[in-house]
Formats: sequence, C-alpha cells, structure tokens
Amino acid sequence: MKSMGIPCTSNTAQKWIGYLSEAYIIDQVNRYSRRAKKELKQSHKLYNCDVALNSIRCEDNRYDLSHNLENTVTVYDNNGRGIDFLAEKGNLRYYVQVAYSVAEDKAYRREMSAFTGTAQIDKRILITNDGIDYSTSNVTHIRFKDFLMMNEL
Repeated sequence: MKSMGIPCTSNTAQKWIGYLSEAYIIDQVNRYSRRAKKELKQSHKLYNCDVALNSIRCEDNRYDLSHNLENTVTVYDNNGRGIDFLAEKGNLRYYVQVAYSVAEDKAYRREMSAFTGTAQIDKRILITNDGIDYSTSNVTHIRFKDFLMMNEL
C-alpha cells in the first residue's frame, strides 16, 4: 500500500486481511517450519479462495497462471525456501512444488532448489503444465492434467 502512495498502518492491513478472510475471499495458511517442527503462527501466506480474483486486475494481459495452480493446505518453510504443499500420510511426507512451467532455467532452478535438504525417504513432487518430463532421481514430475486425473495421490 505504501509503495502505491496509500497511507496504511500494519493494524489497518491486518484488519482488512481479517475481513477478507471472514468473507471467504482469501485464506491464510500457516507456514510449517522444518527447524521448529511445527506451524509458525506468526508467519503465513495469503491465497485467493477463488482464483478468478486473479483475473480482475492484470497488467499487460498477463495472468498469474502459476498462482492459479496453487491451492494449498500447508506451506512448508524449508530454511527460507518455500514449498507449496506439505502433506503427510502415515510416516511419509510429500513435498509438492507447483509451477505453470519450469522450461526456463531460472524457474527450474527455483522450483527444484526448494527440495534441497528434505529427507531422502520423503516424496518430492513437481507439478507443471510442461509436456517435457522433468523427473530426476529425487523428484517426480507430474503434468498438471495428469495430476487432476490421479487416484493414488
């Protein structure tokens, strides 16, 4: 708000976030810290409850397609590297990164580096819209449309 020249205190911003959350317009998702081994109450990420809200105000006809693919349960803080999803089933953890595309080198490095330091026993999954298989020995790549049709995850 300040960068746009609109005066706003942090208390006012927190109230607005609260109102938007109560109206089911946004969701606040707590981050999970590997170091603390718990959810961090003071640190969270905000998501639109309806991804159509991303289209209301877009600049240069560019939509945030990567954000439209994210709809999260838990945000995992991997020592400063955010992982979009953390899911647990039994003793197995699933770390999931979501991006529209990782065809560009910079996007590939950013998404894959988020898995650095996660336990070898845990499952690492990258979901993109890319037609090329970006799977490695440590990361399973799943095309978004295939992910939507899967029963096992």
